[in-house]
Order: sequence, then C-alpha cells, then structure tokens
Amino acid sequence: MNTCALCNVQFNDGVQCGSCKKHLDFGCANISELGWRKLGATRMAQWKCLACKTLSPAVPTSDQASLETILSEIRDMKRQLINLPTLIDDIKVIKEELSDLKSTCEGTSGKLVEFDLRIAEVENKVSVIEKMQETINDLQTDLSRAKFEIASFDQRSRLNNIEIKGVPIKKDENLFSIIDAIGQKVNYSCPKTLINYVSRVPIYNSNEKLIVVGFLNRYVKEDFIAAARAVKDLSTSDIGFQGTSRRVFVNDHLSAEHKKLLSK
Repeated sequence: MNTCALCNVQFNDGVQCGSCKKHLDFGCANISELGWRKLGATRMAQWKCLACKTLSPAVPTSDQASLETILSEIRDMKRQLINLPTLIDDIKVIKEELSDLKSTCEGTSGKLVEFDLRIAEVENKVSVIEKMQETINDLQTDLSRAKFEIASFDQRSRLNNIEIKGVPIKKDENLFSIIDAIGQKVNYSCPKTLINYVSRVPIYNSNEKLIVVGFLNRYVKEDFIAAARAVKDLSTSDIGFQGTSRRVFVNDHLSAEHKKLLSK
C-alpha cells in the first residue's frame, strides 16, 4: 500500500512519477484509472507529476499559448497602470501651475515671453497626459475583456463535467461504482462507456474531496443532473454507505469565478 505524496491518503492503486518517483492517487494525479492503464508500460515509466512537469520545459498547446498570451498582456497592463495615481496628481499640479502662470503674466509684462514659453510647455504636458489617460482607459477595457475571456475559457473546459459533494472518502473506493449507485437511485443508467474520467478533487480550505465526473458529451451530463435533482433528498444511505446519513449534492462543475457570481 502506498501513501499519496499530495493528500497523504493511503491507497492500493495509483500512479508513480517517472521523475521524482513519488506515488499519487488517481485524483491528485489528475488522471483516471482507465487513462492510466491505456498509457502502457513505456509511457507509464515516462509519466511526470504536475510539479515535475512545471520544472521541465513543455511545448505549449494552442489553448495554453493563448492563455499565456492573455496573462502576459494582463501583466503588461498592470505595469502600465501602476503610475496612474501619480499621473493624476501630476495633472492637478500642472493645472495649478498653469493657472498661477497665467495670473503672473497678467501683472508682469517684462516676462511675458518667458511665461508664454512656460505656458506652452505646460500645455503640451497636459495634452500628453490627457492622451495617456485615454490609453489607460483603453487598457482598463482590454484588461476587463481579458479577464472575461479567461473565465469563459475556464468554464468551457468544464461543460461536460459534474461535481458530487457529500460522499465520504472510503478506503479502496471504486468511484465508478459510486456513480453507478447514484444512477440507480435517480433512475438514470450511466455505463462506463459514457464517462470520460472520474476522480476526487480537493475542496479549498477543507479536508473533503469532491467527486468530479467528466462525461463524453454535454447531453448525458445535463440528463444526469436533471435526474439527480428530481430526487430531493439524495443521501449517502441511498448509495450504500453505513452510519449517519448525509445529503449528497449533484451540480454543474463550475469554475471559481462562476461560483463567486452565484454566491452574490
């Protein structure tokens, strides 16, 4: 029996990183048992965990490249926005100087030429800063658009997924059997052939782990959720768990951004 290097939960069957040699369960490795079996002996030996992949240079996919480009643009925008408060203060100071200079010019005829030059210089600075303000406004618009695109990309990647909350972690559990038990309770048959992957996913700031199921198409996912929601009091006792009964919730697998919107 091995212990997962990420969640410290013991397991009988999981994966091993070919680089750091650490053992992980399928959920923390972010790979399904079926997907792991399909790799074959050679690719299993070459498989790397997320930490080792991060240390190794990788050829970005088109989606990753697009996301990295967006993030790079966001960082550039933030750097350009850092000086915004200073620029606004400069505008106020310059306008005050301009007002003072004009007042002085009215009472001092001997320095009219010098003051005219200074006024022209200040006015040019004001013009430049006002143009910069327009650029800043455009950057803020681009930043908002980039954030929206990232959130949309994240949610699109979850369209075929559901999350199941409330199912306790059990030693040597079979997640496919749990999905099958839920399907029987809600009267919706869901064979393995319709499932792309199923795994446990940690919940932020909690010892619990969700079950995330990725279906092969969105229609199966929508039908499964509809059937589950029709059963108002789905609980752990309904799917074969002993002891104190707990509610089981089946929902869309939403991104963190979409969950924030729903909580408002």
